[in-house]
Amino acid sequence: MSDTKYNLRTRAGVLGVMLAAFMLISGPAVADTTTLDADPGIWLSDPDGVDGDNGIEQGDLVEGAKGTARVTHDSAKIRVKATGLEPGHVYTMWIVYFNDSNLCVDFCNGPDLAAAGAGVIYGAGTIGGDDGRATFVANLEAGDGAQYVGSPPPPPFAFAAYEAGPDNEFHVVIKSHGPMIEGIVRDQLTSFGGGCEVGVGPLPEEVGDFPVPAAPGECGEIQLYSFR
Repeated sequence: MSDTKYNLRTRAGVLGVMLAAFMLISGPAVADTTTLDADPGIWLSDPDGVDGDNGIEQGDLVEGAKGTARVTHDSAKIRVKATGLEPGHVYTMWIVYFNDSNLCVDFCNGPDLAAAGAGVIYGAGTIGGDDGRATFVANLEAGDGAQYVGSPPPPPFAFAAYEAGPDNEFHVVIKSHGPMIEGIVRDQLTSFGGGCEVGVGPLPEEVGDFPVPAAPGECGEIQLYSFR
């Protein structure tokens, strides 16, 4: 064997060993993750009934509730552990996403839906447990909502496709669809208007003391969680 062939093979072998060692040390590529903790959840309605003096009112904190959002380069996973819910009632989770919160001029509120590249999309649905608790988990993928851009805004009300990134901001609304209604529970769990005949919650930006849905057919947005 010539010295040239020997040197080529030796170098190739050494290169292979070095490459294998590098891969063992570095491991598979891991996407950068941004973790956003929820601001304290607030009530949009009064779970103890509208009485003007006692009980919980709009804007009060949701005791014991918490949430996290983990954002990678191409997705986001949002988890909310809500409390104070009615056992056996149906709830849906709706996510207002802002692709770039740096472009918000009004604390990422209504006027910023267009400016910051934003939309509203269905997250999850569940039923309140016996202890008044429920966990909502939603997975957003980059591009979600794109099929609704430019169309009239039925749910999920998207204005821009979702773009995952470290400057995301999320506002999560928990909506009550009242007690389970036989035959349409699936619709209650998966759609914005499932089982809704009467709206009892506040309108957007409306301030006051509002009851939560109690009877079949009553619906309303009852809790808000912000991730920034």
